[in-house]
Amino acid sequence: MIAAKGLFASAAFSSGAKFIGRLIGLVSTLILARILTPTDFAMIAIIAIVLHLFDILSHTGSEQYIVQKSEVFDGDLNTAWTLDIVLKSLMCVLLMSIAPLIAEFFEQVHLSFAIQVASITLIINALKNPGLLLLKRNLDYKKVFYLSLVQRIASFVTVIFVAFNWQSYWAFVIADIVGAVVFTLGAYKIQPFRPVFSLLKVSEQWLFSKWLLGKSIVGYLRSQIDTVLVAKFFSTAQLGNYHMARDVAMLPGYNILGPAIEPLLADFKDHKNNPIKLGQRVSKVLCIVSFIVVPITTYIAFYPALIIDVLLGAQWVIAGEILGVMSLLFFYYCFLLVIESALTAMGKVKAIFIFDIVSLLVIVGTLLTYLQMYDDLNNMLWLRVSIGLASTLLIGIALHLIVPLKCMQIAGALLLSAAMSGMALTITDWLTKQVELGQITLFLLSGVLFCGVYATMLVILSPHLMGTSINNILAEYSKVKGNV
Repeated sequence: MIAAKGLFASAAFSSGAKFIGRLIGLVSTLILARILTPTDFAMIAIIAIVLHLFDILSHTGSEQYIVQKSEVFDGDLNTAWTLDIVLKSLMCVLLMSIAPLIAEFFEQVHLSFAIQVASITLIINALKNPGLLLLKRNLDYKKVFYLSLVQRIASFVTVIFVAFNWQSYWAFVIADIVGAVVFTLGAYKIQPFRPVFSLLKVSEQWLFSKWLLGKSIVGYLRSQIDTVLVAKFFSTAQLGNYHMARDVAMLPGYNILGPAIEPLLADFKDHKNNPIKLGQRVSKVLCIVSFIVVPITTYIAFYPALIIDVLLGAQWVIAGEILGVMSLLFFYYCFLLVIESALTAMGKVKAIFIFDIVSLLVIVGTLLTYLQMYDDLNNMLWLRVSIGLASTLLIGIALHLIVPLKCMQIAGALLLSAAMSGMALTITDWLTKQVELGQITLFLLSGVLFCGVYATMLVILSPHLMGTSINNILAEYSKVKGNV
């Protein structure tokens, strides 16, 4: 009972930290969208892509390595800390050296100094106390939760203050440095462990991390390559709008679907030796995802301009024009998350790595070929999501060849959710057109009506057409979540 309570408490603090962090990030984005311009956000996008790439290139997998060990000694923590500092320091020096070349590549020469300053966060983050990993191993997330909260608040106050006074993308650079310093110093306050330089266990850790590093690099490049190409071939205003539209489209995936699916995905590991049972569990998760993802995608696709205007303001016109297509990124991302997690549970990490490489090459080759001939951002986006949808379907078929999925049940869930979403959208559109409404009122009313009509039909129709009720689906979800 004590262990169960500890697990529940740690999960609550971990989920709470993620939720509050995302909420603060969302609020700051909505505020900054009205202070800064799309060009500022284009600069932010370039800096973020470059910095995150170099962070991944120096990723040692220390957290996964320490957490999964049955016993952890000081030598393990010291090696993880030292290796992280060495690699991130090298990446920081390299990034500072080639920052002018990167800025020239993106045709934004003035970004060179900003990239160099931002690279300092690599070293600051590497210096944090590795003793935090002991807290996570012991499921003691309470201290980490409060430290993360303080860090988020410090970053939020900094970015808003600097943005109001400077009205520049530098607000994000400075806020990231402040947040990194607060978290690193706080880590030594909440955990008594004091690391020393050591490479005693470096060979053991590298054997664990090498595949993880390769997969992380390729996966990141695959997810961001379209933004890199937009930065190279289109104007800064278009890049800023593209970056913001992508963030808005993926908000439900990162903030709702990801955390909601996570407990279900952990359940896959318990059935990895039973293909029939695993296929049934994966099929149920895909059905649940269908009933959530399809209506969200439908609403975003039908009201893109309204969503952007209310959330971000009138200056984000281009974002409103492409958000509808962007919603398909969110659509296939959620299914891909489930499929890749099932393959990972079965130990098919190498297969996922190969899939990532092949899909990356296809995306780069196809988009580069198109951009050499045309300069239409909307059509390029359609091409990108088409490749994403096709690759998700292919990897889904590959999973079906390994574990038998209930394809008819999944197809039925997709068709039913699409039909109900269409009906809910038709009713919502008709009702909102009966009176003259302002943008904010229309946004709120249409959202409430759409969700209400869809939920009502889901409760009434799903038992007859799917053979199960929404209560049974939620009961199954709760059961699996409770067992994880």
